[in-house]
Amino acid sequence: MKKIFIKTMALTVLVFIIGFSLGIWFDSLRLEEVKSRLTEIDNLWNDARLLNDYIKKFSNISNYCILLLEENLKSGDRIYAEGLRIEEYETENRFASSLILEKERYALLDLQFWINSMELKELCRADYSTLIYFYSYYNKTLEQRFQDKTLFDLKQKCGPKVIYITFPADMDISTIDVIKDIYNIKKLPAILINESLILYSPMSMSDLEKYIEC
Repeated sequence: MKKIFIKTMALTVLVFIIGFSLGIWFDSLRLEEVKSRLTEIDNLWNDARLLNDYIKKFSNISNYCILLLEENLKSGDRIYAEGLRIEEYETENRFASSLILEKERYALLDLQFWINSMELKELCRADYSTLIYFYSYYNKTLEQRFQDKTLFDLKQKCGPKVIYITFPADMDISTIDVIKDIYNIKKLPAILINESLILYSPMSMSDLEKYIEC
């Protein structure tokens, strides 16, 4: 009986170790995939940004607005899609804390996209709205999950008519912290519309459509 117990315990420990190792391995693979795609997006973004800078310096930007807006939206769509993948991985990734660093890297890409979008909107008189969502990375309440879903649905409905950007506002990213101070954001989640209006959660789809035109 004692030998059977020892063998059973040994088998249980072995299965646990194998499962734990496989978990770490799969998480590492996901992390490497995220790093690779964020590098691709970073390259795409830098390409679009340099094109923007070049045209502003040497040409009349109004002659190239369609091209610049298309490239900016292309970058934004890639960044947004990668953000959704990172959120999916966050629910599965139990061991690789390095994913937090990639989340911060993603947020910085979003910041660059927002700045470029504001600039192009002014220079090219674009008619899209900007919707910036400040949320808590570490305190995902039911209220925040409701707001996440509502804003996702609004973006799906409006498409390119809305530039939708999400910022993890409690990760100690200095630029985001300064922006929160500039707009006097006192609690999370918060929604900034067209760099002028701050709304606090919960906001339903009908509430948001009072301020956003698709």
